[in-house]
Amino acid sequence: MKSQYLLSLSTSATLALGMIFIGGKSAVASDAAFHCQSDQETPATVAKTSNGAEQPIFHWNLDKDTVSNPAKELCNSVTQKLNNYMSEGNDLSSLTFQVSRVFPEDPAISSLPAICVADENGACGLSLFTLEPSVSPKLASAALDSILDPALQSTKVEPKSVDRGFQSTSYEVNFWDLLGINKWTKEFKKFN
Repeated sequence: MKSQYLLSLSTSATLALGMIFIGGKSAVASDAAFHCQSDQETPATVAKTSNGAEQPIFHWNLDKDTVSNPAKELCNSVTQKLNNYMSEGNDLSSLTFQVSRVFPEDPAISSLPAICVADENGACGLSLFTLEPSVSPKLASAALDSILDPALQSTKVEPKSVDRGFQSTSYEVNFWDLLGINKWTKEFKKFN
């Protein structure tokens, strides 16, 4: 009888602690977000957790020969795309930013250079923004190097697939680590 009581008490305590752990961590995950910080001369897309920790992702300092959109517009657009990507439940543990080609709906334009989040096959899974059609592969890679925060450039990787003419640089970023959200949080979030 005493062992059943202890087993029941132990199970209840474990469940209670588990719920506290899951509830507390998933709140951090759901409050993590990207925002456009434009109080400086150069707008920046920044990752921010609920505890206030921030990490710049992109510094929007591209020249008009590379991209036609204004820096503030790019910042807001890419920030929204990253927030949507996260809220759709995509895996943020291994995002690879790379230069790629996208094929617009306009048949007059064959393809455009773009900065993308690569999918598991190395293709452009999420086009963050396109560059001017005249931008060469070398300049496209230089554009990614110039906007990606230097702290995130330590994980340079070889692209899984290479678009014809685009031998690009790719950078892998683990946003769960960056945002201070460990792997367990991501797993627990699936069950909430």
